[in-house]
This record gives sequence, C-alpha cells and structure tokens, in this order.
Amino acid sequence: MLLRNILYPTYLKRFLFFLISDIILISCSLFLSLVFHFDFNININYLSLVWEVLAFFVSVKLIAFGIFRIYRMTWRYVGINDLFNIIFALFFSGLVLVAMSIPYANIPHLPVTGFPKRILFADGIISLCLISGLRISKRLYLEVLREKGPSKRGKRTIILGAGNTGEMILRNMARHGYSEFNPIGFLDDDRAKIGTYIHGIKVLNTTHTLSDIIAENAIEAVIIAIPTLNYKKLRETYDSARKLNVNHIKIVPRIYNYEKPEINLKTLEDIIADEIRRKGDQKNISFFAFTATPKPEP
Repeated sequence: MLLRNILYPTYLKRFLFFLISDIILISCSLFLSLVFHFDFNININYLSLVWEVLAFFVSVKLIAFGIFRIYRMTWRYVGINDLFNIIFALFFSGLVLVAMSIPYANIPHLPVTGFPKRILFADGIISLCLISGLRISKRLYLEVLREKGPSKRGKRTIILGAGNTGEMILRNMARHGYSEFNPIGFLDDDRAKIGTYIHGIKVLNTTHTLSDIIAENAIEAVIIAIPTLNYKKLRETYDSARKLNVNHIKIVPRIYNYEKPEINLKTLEDIIADEIRRKGDQKNISFFAFTATPKPEP
C-alpha cells in the first residue's frame, strides 16, 4: 500500500520529476556542447567549465519553461503545440543567454560574459533534443514501441474514413495499446488516399470493397469514422458486415465535433441514432466516439 501511494501519480510528483530531470538534462546539454566546441579534446577539464556557468543556464531555462508553461504539459498526450512551446522556451532562453554573454561597459562581467556563441547554439540544439525527447517518451512507448510488443491485441478492425476523425480514432486505439481494437487498415472513397499510411496503418481501398476486405482479413469489427454518412450508405455498410458475421459495428455520432474539447466520451455515450433504430435492428450496432482531448494522465 505504501509503495502504491508513493507511485500514485499526482501533479506535484510529475512537476518534481520533470524539474529534476530538466536540471540533469540541461547539465548534460551544456557538457556535450562544450565537448563539441573543443572538438572532443580529452585534456580539458569540462566539469569545471560546466560548474562555472551551470547556475545561469539552469536558472534562465527553468524560468523560460515556467513562462511557457512547459510543466503543465501532460506526459502521455504531448502534442505538436507542446513541442512548439518547448522550442519557443529554448529560443527565448537562448536569446537571454546570448544577451548575458555580451560584454557591457558599465555592467560587471558575469561568468557567462564572452561565452562563445557556438557553444550557446550547440547547447540549444542538444537541449531541444533532450527536453523534447523526454516529453514524448511516454507517448512514443505507448503508441509505437508497445504496439510492436507481444501485448494482447484486440479485435481485428477496419476503419471506414481516413480523415481527421479516423486518424483520431486510430490514435486513441494506440493510447490504449490496441487492447480492444487492432486496426488492420482504412477504407476511404478518396482514391488519392489509397495506398497511403496513417500512423503506419494503410488505406487499403474504397468503402465499396468492404465485403472483400472483411473476408480477406478475417475482420471482427468495423468502425465508421464518417459522422455525416447518410442512412442508405450506413444501412449498406451494416448489412455487408453482418452478412459476414461481423458483430461489432460502431459509428461516430453525427453531432461529434473533434474541434470542441468540451464534448467527451461521457457526453456522447447516451446518444441514440433514432433513424437507424426506427428502420433496422439495433442489437448489434452501437456508437463509438473518441475525443481530441482525452482526460490527461500524469
């Protein structure tokens, strides 16, 4: 119980973890940039050089991280905007360090005064790689490395619709380790997409080939990621899948809007397709929705 309480994730624990990690990574980045600047000369005491200016580098970068809210990122769901914030924070801190390195007539010299700009540039690049690498590590593990591991896969699934909604559904599957649904491929009526890949999953063909794809790939589930699909096409898709004994047929509700973060799975779970309920048997068709901003995890 004690160990469980210690390991239980909280905002404070996450903040301390990243704060300590960033201090270590900033130190490593400065060390590596000095080694690079001096062409890997082993006769130089790099640790003493690092120690002279480390406090300035750590202070400036941590303040920049606070200004750009780096510590409010969610580790598991870090995205493009978060990476841009890291870039802006490091660029800002780099400008501050450059300004501090310039000698001024009436200002006392600091340990970083006259510091080579080449080191500052190299430090910025290395820091970006290390800091962003740490932030994306959990998502990389969950969505890429664990996918290739021996973990149990879910139902063999075809996703109809290779647009934004389909892409988000695929990402949500990845976050859950494909434990419930194992995507085999996409079907989309845009022929320009056929043969392309979305996060490593291929767009196999058009939706008209659904029956053949199900038969050829032993598909167990179909997810319709086209909220605006008309009733006729939906009925045809449903009938085609049911004839081949696919019992799991799910669809994103029409009102689903991935651009509205306030709409979540809990909100959508009680939505009913009145049109389908009136015209067909609903025992084997349900609604399936994913959100653009799932509940953050520490």
